[in-house]
Amino acid sequence: MVRRALTLCKLLCILVLFSFQFVPISGELLMVQTLTRHGERAPDKIVSKQSCRSIFKSAKDILQKFNAAPGRLTPQGITHMREVGAYIKERYVEGLHWDGIGKDMNKFLNTDYQTHQDEWEFVARAGYRQQRSMAAIVEGIFPFTPVPISVSPRTEDPALGGPAPACGSRTAKMIVDWHKVKGWEMLKQHIDVVEAIETICDVNLTGNPVNAEPGGPNPHAWIGDISDSLDSAFACGVPVPSEVTPELHKDLTKLAFDVQEGSHYDDPQGAIMFAGEFPEQLLSYFERFNDIPEGKNRPKKTPKARLFSCSRELMYGLEKLFGWKTEIKGQPKGRVVSATTFIWELHREQDIFDPSKTGLLVRTYYWQPEMDEPVLLQNDVSLETYRQRYEDYLSKHGGNWQTICDYKHFVPQHNHHDSNYVNPATTVGHETQHNSVNVANSVDSKPVGMAIFAVPVLLVTVYFTVYRRHNGYEQIQ
Repeated sequence: MVRRALTLCKLLCILVLFSFQFVPISGELLMVQTLTRHGERAPDKIVSKQSCRSIFKSAKDILQKFNAAPGRLTPQGITHMREVGAYIKERYVEGLHWDGIGKDMNKFLNTDYQTHQDEWEFVARAGYRQQRSMAAIVEGIFPFTPVPISVSPRTEDPALGGPAPACGSRTAKMIVDWHKVKGWEMLKQHIDVVEAIETICDVNLTGNPVNAEPGGPNPHAWIGDISDSLDSAFACGVPVPSEVTPELHKDLTKLAFDVQEGSHYDDPQGAIMFAGEFPEQLLSYFERFNDIPEGKNRPKKTPKARLFSCSRELMYGLEKLFGWKTEIKGQPKGRVVSATTFIWELHREQDIFDPSKTGLLVRTYYWQPEMDEPVLLQNDVSLETYRQRYEDYLSKHGGNWQTICDYKHFVPQHNHHDSNYVNPATTVGHETQHNSVNVANSVDSKPVGMAIFAVPVLLVTVYFTVYRRHNGYEQIQ
């Protein structure tokens, strides 16, 4: 009885002394993984050429207004990334956590990176905005400390490439097909918003035009590019026409978000392709602790903290896979704004019915620089349950991304499938995503037949490539 009283007293004292820091109520913290969307960026150059030339007149105009070149992180975006790093530092480097179940409370990560480099791993998607975002996150944790950031070519990065390698043609076709059938119909239901934006941006949105440049596996609707650009303007304090009222901005944001949700994720396989290998890697790292008893060192070559920077498509894919919905103030439910961070904590918890037994539990949060505290994305679940939910989604919707996208016959060096094989779900290549040419190759096709077929396909491809580059875009009717 006396021992229990002393233990309770000790706990209360710790909570009072460190009440300004978040402290888990129980369970030994074993590992943390985070995923952050890149910071605010200046509008892409294509916006000044296509979708909103009246506001963003040129690359030079964008540079002057945002203090950042087109597509690059703005000073506000860099600040927010540093704030993400500072929050991670406050929570896991300075904050106290259980070291052993109900034993002592200590700092989870060391304050000195130089002597504890094995505790950390920093990974960015291949892309300027993601790489610089991660560099700024690191600055928020370890100022003036050079830290290596891992980056892999997108064709070789199944976790952060978004969509996964081999899925580019499949996602391009999926998105374009959705816009052909449903895109303009959705815009017509909000014609007042569309017409207002057409007037303000001096653009014609009839038919729901979709960018052919930069193109690739993730075509963007013009309405989305306009929304993103105005979002950045509001976030960075860049003046916009008075006609862009808060109400119109809110309606445009909701419409653009619905368009992206529909085009990318109405097909449940979209979530699998855009999430790629990330959920598998996330879970497999946690599962390394399955055979590590309490009080023992962590598994070999396993850091305590793995930090990732990415684009929103991956985060939306995860929301769909696990049934999450972020709720950020002033945003449509489920929308992931710049600097939004998903946080996964792996804990070893004691069985409440049998204290002699322990199990691994995952806590999942999201946080954004304007939030005081993280918010749970879902209730705490066992690691086994987390794995089962993921596997159930894959089983229900056609398998993992490797199966859906025929990764077996993908050639990473050339970023396309082996010409002797055809992915049944793929009829659009990167070069002809808006002008699909149905391919009907088979394994047994004769070389002469393939050569005869290849000549007209090549001519069509060259023609449409030149045409698109000359015109800059195509409308999807």
